[in-house]
Amino acid sequence: MPDPLEPLRSPGWLAEARRKAIHLGMVIIPLELLFEVLPWPRGKHQFALLFVLLTAGAIVLDLFRIHEHRTKAFFRDFFGEMIREHEQLSLLGSTYLLLAALLAVEIFPQPIAAAALGFTVLGDAFGALVGRAYGRHKFFRKSLEGAMGCLFACLVWTCVVGLTGQVPWNVLLVGALVATLVEMLPVPLDDNLGITLAAGYAMKLLVQGA
Repeated sequence: MPDPLEPLRSPGWLAEARRKAIHLGMVIIPLELLFEVLPWPRGKHQFALLFVLLTAGAIVLDLFRIHEHRTKAFFRDFFGEMIREHEQLSLLGSTYLLLAALLAVEIFPQPIAAAALGFTVLGDAFGALVGRAYGRHKFFRKSLEGAMGCLFACLVWTCVVGLTGQVPWNVLLVGALVATLVEMLPVPLDDNLGITLAAGYAMKLLVQGA
């Protein structure tokens, strides 16, 4: 009988898991937007300022990583295979996520921004991990199994946000479905931006139309 955990031991999956561990650590952003545990930042303007500073710093660091020899060597030695091939000469996924956070707090109400970013962080990570391990039924360049992993993570986040009472349940469910659809389709936009903006706009329109 095949070992169901065998795919989780492959070098490719372990490399993806290390990469997504960093990505999952970014869940602190939507959690803080949702619960505001720290004394600062608080409210839209303070969060926007924080994300402007973080995004600008990340872009500067990316420029050094791409163009400055010693910084490039450091990233290659320290992060190695966690940096995707297309990121060698472009922004990192973490930079796109910070940019997505900045756009989200500027465009959407704060709870919707938190919901959309949570879908992005958790949905993208679980979709990639499940798809890499168990993806068999291909859909475009993704897999149906990965999409199910993404949807599961988005539904878990729906429960977290829904229990706070800050966003209606039906709005969150639509956001989760939109996030899963965008993660699955070959949208010509980084997933961090695509999922956040698509899910955020869908939820915002539903709230405004209610």
